[in-house]
Amino acid sequence: MNIKKINSKLSEIRDNTEENEYISEEDRIDLLSLVHETITEAQAGEKDTLPKNISPYLPIANNDNKPLTTEQKFRLRLMEKTGTGSASIH
Repeated sequence: MNIKKINSKLSEIRDNTEENEYISEEDRIDLLSLVHETITEAQAGEKDTLPKNISPYLPIANNDNKPLTTEQKFRLRLMEKTGTGSASIH
């Protein structure tokens, strides 16, 4: 999958659509072709290059069971209020 080619074609379709104020039949066909090509390539072989086990790539939380510092407690309260993950605390 060539990202530059896809990006270029999508930019061209976007510009044509803005200029004409509608998507032309040719641009619609090109867009459907890009989607089909991307899905076909993803199903064909790129999944073979993905790692089987992704755990080595994930960050480790390092749970050492030590009490949280004042700053970490503040961050935890902030994360609880905003609903974001706890990885930002440690």
